[in-house]
This record gives sequence, structure tokens and C-alpha cells, in this order.
Amino acid sequence: MSEPIKIVGPVQFKLRFNTAHGETDFFWRVIIDDTQYLARSIDCQVPTQSDASFDKTANCIKYHIAGTCNEMLIDEEYNLILK
Repeated sequence: MSEPIKIVGPVQFKLRFNTAHGETDFFWRVIIDDTQYLARSIDCQVPTQSDASFDKTANCIKYHIAGTCNEMLIDEEYNLILK
């Protein structure tokens, strides 16, 4: 468990499956301004579209679901809510 993370927007986000989750249940990455947050689940309540961008760390193009929300919350159990 952790302290909730809340960002009030407008917030442009990218969602990507976390292929490096290993034995954890942090299946999702949410990327906001080059900062990545990990989440266990996603509740996306805003329109989205597909997106691709170059990831400097991986040195390749990565594909995302992207959108803009007014509020991003990661709760104490690492559930991501975008509204």
C-alpha cells in the first residue's frame, strides 16, 4: 500500500502494458511528462486514441493508448483512475 497520487489537469497521459512486470502485479505504466507510474488496474473514463513515440530508455518506438483527462489518481492499492 502507498499514499495516493493525484494530478489535476488537464493531464496528457499515455498507457502502456508493463512487459517488465515479472512476478509483480504492476501490469500497467502510465506516462505523464516523461514520468512513469506503475498501476495494477486501469479505470479510464475519458476518450482515448492510439499513439506511438520514441522511448529513449528502450531506444525504440513504443505504442500506447493516449488521451487527456482532468484528474489522474493512483489509489492506495495502485489502481489508476483517469477522469
